[in-house]
Formats: sequence, structure tokens, C-alpha cells
Amino acid sequence: MADEKRTLSLMDRVWDFFISVKLAIFTLIILAVTSILGTIVEQNQPPEKYHKIYEDWAFALMDRINLFDMYHSMWFLFILVLFTVNLSCCTIDRFPKMLKIVRNPRTKLDGNLEKSLSLSDRWKRKGSLTEWAGKYAEALSASFAKPIVTEDGGEVHLYAETGVASRFGVYVTHLSIIIIFIGAIAGNVLGFKGYVNIPEGESVAQVPVRGGLRMQDLGFTVRCNAFSLETYPSGQPKAYKSDLSVIDGGREVARKTIVVNDPLQYKGIWFYQSSYGQAGGATAKVAVSRKDGTPMGALALAANESVPVDGYGVVRGVNYDQNFQGNGPALQVVVEKPGKPAATFWLFQASPNLDRQRADSLFFSFGGLSSKFFTGLQVAKDPGVNIVWLGCALMVIGLIMAFFLSHQRVWVRLAQGADGRVEVVLAGSAGRNRLAFEKRFEKLQIGVKATGQ
Repeated sequence: MADEKRTLSLMDRVWDFFISVKLAIFTLIILAVTSILGTIVEQNQPPEKYHKIYEDWAFALMDRINLFDMYHSMWFLFILVLFTVNLSCCTIDRFPKMLKIVRNPRTKLDGNLEKSLSLSDRWKRKGSLTEWAGKYAEALSASFAKPIVTEDGGEVHLYAETGVASRFGVYVTHLSIIIIFIGAIAGNVLGFKGYVNIPEGESVAQVPVRGGLRMQDLGFTVRCNAFSLETYPSGQPKAYKSDLSVIDGGREVARKTIVVNDPLQYKGIWFYQSSYGQAGGATAKVAVSRKDGTPMGALALAANESVPVDGYGVVRGVNYDQNFQGNGPALQVVVEKPGKPAATFWLFQASPNLDRQRADSLFFSFGGLSSKFFTGLQVAKDPGVNIVWLGCALMVIGLIMAFFLSHQRVWVRLAQGADGRVEVVLAGSAGRNRLAFEKRFEKLQIGVKATGQ
């Protein structure tokens, strides 16, 4: 028997711990502080970036407590679970009491209840108790709500109420928060977020996550078919987009050109256009023609890279100027022929036939620079996002119920007086927005008093 009491006592203490308001306040403060830290300390960045910002001892400490990937750490997950359990227990503990109050309202207007209500009125009417009870019940039904009729000790009590749902607004809000946290926990445990750069024409099947510390298999391949960039006349980027294909099972199953805020989604994984950059150095496009103008093909010259031309020699691109001597883009090339000194000259993009003046067996035309870009993608999977949206919708409903609805109650007590007339007491109360209810009560008071006259 003593062991059973100790067990019950321990269970009570555990339950009291989880329904404690102090625990709720403590976890909320911890969540607020950690969220601020997560905003100040940039998350999921490469280690070398953190080494540039923090000293070695600070980096080691912050890395040990997972401050660089805080939202996926075990301690942050523990706080989320603790708050969810705390709020769930509080709701479970208090909801039955509220449900009992709603299901068993005080339908009788006794003396103590009447004294506690600030809105009340009294009058007398000639006639029978049953007659006036019926009339006032019809009046309440028409102007307020259908009343519950109770007869007790020679008295008739009418009780009507509206806005009962407002009593449950706080519990719907609690439930919405619990659902949101469950969604956050699901996303924390089962989801991931990472960044990957894909050069044009190349593919990836894995994404680095946790700041590059772990590779996440996608289960399929994503290929960047092409990347395009639009710029303003000043050279600033105007718009950029990526043509992506999803390869699954050896075949293309999805394709989409994505821009900022218009991602590609496949199997619950989202690919957002995040950044871009140049993949490797630019190459110069140089057309080669015979002296008589017959085309010989084209060369792609990388910086200082020697490209042989059969039966002629070697050509190198050594310099580029976007506006050489005010004549627009130009490329400086070096031609090396066997047994002859190297020749250096400029090719102008705006003057494709200018090189004919060298009177060589071949002449060259500069067609501009060609750069290969990579697309920078943010890759995210969050299986809890739909759960979070459900919680947000419930929260809106709960807040409307809690703040825009009001539980309003009206009592009417009828008793046969000593003078043979019926004594009538009208009283009312509201859980919220009492000023508006006072105006409604005045109209109701006028209407009920005028009944039968």
C-alpha cells in the first residue's frame, strides 16, 4: 500500500511538472534566446567561413554545442519537444473542466448569482406564471437565443446563451501551437536544407548539408541544362534563370525553368534559385578564315592557352579590354609560327575584317567572350511544412474564436409574488467586450419588458 502511494505521488509530481506554467515560461524564454542566437550566428555555412570570423577557441566551442546548425541540434529538438509536451499536458488538464462548465451551465438565477451580475432589472406583471414564462421564452428566442426552461420551487428560470465557442478559442489556439511544433519537429528530424552549385551541362545527385559536413542523397539526379542572365545597361543583374531537368530511373521525369520565388519541386524536395556565378574562366570566340574569305572554323581561346592551327602555327589569347581605345571590346592575341618571331596584335569585335590588313595567309575575327555559368540552388525538404500550415489555419480560427466572439448569457427568473402579480428579474453577463453587450442588453431589456403590453 505504501509503495502504491509513493508511485502515485511520483506520478502526480511528474504530472504537476509538465502542467506547470513556470515550465512554459522557461521554455518560451529559452526558445526566444536561442532563436535570437540563430539569427545572429549565420547557420549552415562552410567551416572556413566561420574560421575567418571567429577565433579557434570560439569556433571549437560553438561547433561543440552545434551553434552553427542550431535548429537541427539535439538540444534544440529537446526544447521543442519539452514545450510541446508541456502545452499538451496543460490543455489536457484544463479542458475537461471547461467542457464541464459549458455542458452544465448555471441555468438558475439564484440570489448569489444575481448579486454578482452588474446588468439586471426587475418588474412585475399581472397574470399567471406559466403565461408570462411562455411569452418571455418566445421573446428571448426571437431577439437573443432559445432559452432553457427550468422550474424549481414555484419559480421558472429561463437561461439563454450565445458565443459558447469563444470558451474553446484558447484550446483551439493551444492545439494549433502544438500542431505547429509537431510540424517543426518533423521538419527538424526528417528534413534538410543545403546549397549546391551546378555548372551548365552538369548534374548532381547529392547535396551538401550541415554546412558541408554531410552529403545528402537526393534519390535522383538534377541537371542544369542552361543558365541565362539578363543585365541592365550598367551591367547589374536584372534577372537570372536556370533550365533544370530531373533524371530519375535513367529518364527525364520533370523539367522546369526556375527563377527567384518560382522553384522546382519533385518528391517533396524543393529547388530554389539562390545565386549564380562563373564556372571557370571565360573563353574568347575567334573565327578563322583564309585570305580569300573562306571560313576555316572557330577557336575557343582560354586565357594564355595555346591552341594549334594545322599548317599555320599556334594562337594564344593574352589580354582582353572591354573598350580598347574607345573602340569597344577587343582581344589581344599572339601568333607563333615555326621559325618566325611571335606576332602580337589586337582584334576588335566591332571590326571583324580589320585583321585582313596583316596580309597573312589566315586572318582572325573576334566574336566576343563566352562564359560558362553555374546556378546556385537552395535545396530543401521539409515534410512538416503542411502540418505547420494546418496549425497556422487552426491558430487563425482559434484567435477569431477567442478575441472576436463573446460568451453572452441572459437569465430570466419569474416568481409569483404575494400580491398575486408575477415578479420578473432579467440579468445578463458577457465574457468579453462588455461595453457592446451592455448596449445589446439594453435593447433586449426594452424588448422583453414590452412583451405582452
